[in-house]
Parts: sequence; C-alpha cells; structure tokens
Amino acid sequence: MLALKIIGIIVAVIAAIMLIPVGADIAYEGGSFSLSAKVCGVLLQLFPRPPEDESKPKKEKKPKKEKPKKEAPEEAAPKEKKKLKLSFSKDEILSLVKKVLKKFGRFNRKFKVDRFLLHYTAAGDDPYNTAVTFGYVNAALSSLAPLCRERFDVKDCDVRTDIDFAKDSMEIDFGLAFSIRIGAFFGLIFGIAFSALGILIRNRLRLLVERIRSGRGDKLGEDKVNDDIVINIDAEKDKENIQAEERMDSNG
Repeated sequence: MLALKIIGIIVAVIAAIMLIPVGADIAYEGGSFSLSAKVCGVLLQLFPRPPEDESKPKKEKKPKKEKPKKEAPEEAAPKEKKKLKLSFSKDEILSLVKKVLKKFGRFNRKFKVDRFLLHYTAAGDDPYNTAVTFGYVNAALSSLAPLCRERFDVKDCDVRTDIDFAKDSMEIDFGLAFSIRIGAFFGLIFGIAFSALGILIRNRLRLLVERIRSGRGDKLGEDKVNDDIVINIDAEKDKENIQAEERMDSNG
C-alpha cells in the first residue's frame, strides 16, 4: 500500500508539473531589445539584466593563493575525431519540413499568444520608393493579424503600418509574448524528434544500400577487367601456337 501511495504521489506531482505554463516575452521597441522568461505568469527579465542594488554591501573577494606551477606533460598528438556525415536528399529534407509543420499545426492552438505587436513605419530619402515600399509591406501585413487569430489563441494582436516622408530610415517595433504548458511543449518536442528519427533511419538505410550497390559495381568492374586480361593472355598464347605451327610446317 505504501508503494502505491508513493507512486500515486509521484504521478500527481508529474501531472501538476506538466500543467505549468511557461513562455517568453520578446520585444524590440524604440531601438532596444528585451527578453524575459515567463513561469506561471511571472516574468523573469533575462536581457538586459536588471541593475544591481548599490545599497547592498559588496562582498570582498579573497586573494587567491598561487599554486606551484606543474611541468606540463608532453602533449600527445590529437586524435582525429570521426565526423558524422549527413547527406540528406531533397525528398528527405522536404519530408522533414512537412512533418515539423504538421506537428506545429496540431499544437498551434496550444500556444497562447498574450501579445503580438508589429508596427512598421516606411521612410527614406526617395518619396517614390518609400511609397512603393509602403504599398508592398501594407499589402503583405494586412492579412497577418487575421491569420494569427485564426491559427493561434491570441489575446492582443496589434499590426499597424504607417508612412513618414520626414524620416530618413524605416522604423520597426516588434513584440511577442507567448506561453505553452510544459506537457504540450514536451509533446511537440517528442513528436518532432520521433519524426526526425524516422527520416534519419531511412537516410542511413538508403546510404547503406547505395554503398552496397557501389561495392558490387566495383567488384563487377574488377571481374570484368580480370576476364579481359585472361582473354588477352589466351589470345596471345593462341597466336604464339599458330606461329610455332607455321614455322614447323615451313621447316618440314
């Protein structure tokens, strides 16, 4: 009974961990980049690092004791490491991309996008080129917001385009905050890993078959060369025998 209780507690803890939402908040706004991790809705700033509290006294570093230098042993010649050669065909690469996109398609609703921001301001020295560029970008981004809402669970989506003939260079502001449960994340990773493993196994088998076929071809080529040599030797012997018989006939 005790063992069953322990197993039940472990299973319950793992299930609770799998339900924890994790994510990230990425932003490039006003020319500055920021990155934060999100765990259970709590943001942990990773970049830029928050400034240190100057009120706290700094710990004095103890001077390191100098250790006596040891004579360095003679370095042995470095061994050449065997590199894993991967030669994927176009069909295998295309199959891998399709499988990855298919896995993302199954889990796209598992991603919760709390914020998606994309502001583009077209600008430049040439007003004509600026207007043309704005037209292209505006046409491309006009369908982005509805597509995001259709594919993902989006709370706040802000996609805007603008044009400013007074500025010399374009401006882009980008922001993305998303989260996914740990269980769904591992499910996505394992699904992609198994798909990639299947393609890798097929790739190894294909290369093995090609190597065997090329080995057989080389062997057949060697056998053909040997046969040609034997035929040439037999022809020379027949020629010598004919010449010897002709000499005997002329002498007789």
